[in-house]
Amino acid sequence: MTRAYSIAFKQKMLQRLTGGNAVSAAQLCRETGVRQQNLSRWLTEARSLPLVATDKPTIREWTVEQKARVLADASTLNGEELTAHLEREGIKLAEFEQWRLALEEGGRASTATTRRIRKLERELTRKEKALAEVAALLVLKKTIESVYHDEDEGIDGTSEN
Repeated sequence: MTRAYSIAFKQKMLQRLTGGNAVSAAQLCRETGVRQQNLSRWLTEARSLPLVATDKPTIREWTVEQKARVLADASTLNGEELTAHLEREGIKLAEFEQWRLALEEGGRASTATTRRIRKLERELTRKEKALAEVAALLVLKKTIESVYHDEDEGIDGTSEN
């Protein structure tokens, strides 16, 4: 017996298959219980439709006041209420969390991030130098082994022992 799925549900599944942080049909099948064949068929059907919207996604620029309003409105919400509120506003949870953390840290996040990046860059440079040194030592070792190996063999190619 086949189960009828709403258009909204299918669109939500297609968004999970194609949007940011997209997952495979097999993974979505495990998460939702919808058969993988259905998910794959919906994806194929959606790809065969002509494009209606433009290829360029519109990126909304948020002002500080708008961000503050969204953060204030969401301050008392949690769980599904928060998720629904963010969907209505067109904000991803990760973006919301980034705004919230920036507000809590009072701008210190960018300084701390810059400091961490510099530290990681210094560590990477140090490791690259160490790797180059090890590579040079390996080449030298092979060269020495090759020279000693040639000395062990006589001129006529036979062993001197």
